[in-house]
Amino acid sequence: MPSVQPRPGIDFDPEAAERGDALFSGKANCNSCHREPLPGWNQHPAAEMRIDSFEADRAPASTGANGEPVHGYRTMNPGGIFVRENGLFMNPQNNGRFYHDGRFATLLDTVKSYDARFNLGLSDQEEHDLVEYLKSL
Repeated sequence: MPSVQPRPGIDFDPEAAERGDALFSGKANCNSCHREPLPGWNQHPAAEMRIDSFEADRAPASTGANGEPVHGYRTMNPGGIFVRENGLFMNPQNNGRFYHDGRFATLLDTVKSYDARFNLGLSDQEEHDLVEYLKSL
């Protein structure tokens, strides 16, 4: 059975999503980690993500170029993220919970975190447009 797909005009704003798509690969630079075409499963050290390494250090390590263990955070496919944003097919207490450790309640909280950590300088409208793009995947 195919996975549920977001419906334009119902699950996301198509015009805002189009602007968000341009931001994803442009000003917001999301594409540097979440490479298109999606999905992308790339590993990033905590310092690169500008967050603590607590969760990464607890996760299984991958093997580095010299055979050494490397701990990091994996970027994942944001496709179908509207399901989590809308709390579809899940217990209400699991609605939201974005990021690798569930620290953000909404997609907007997640986008605002990246904006602050990486000094992206996104406007409120640009943050909204990125959220709509993510919901369209």
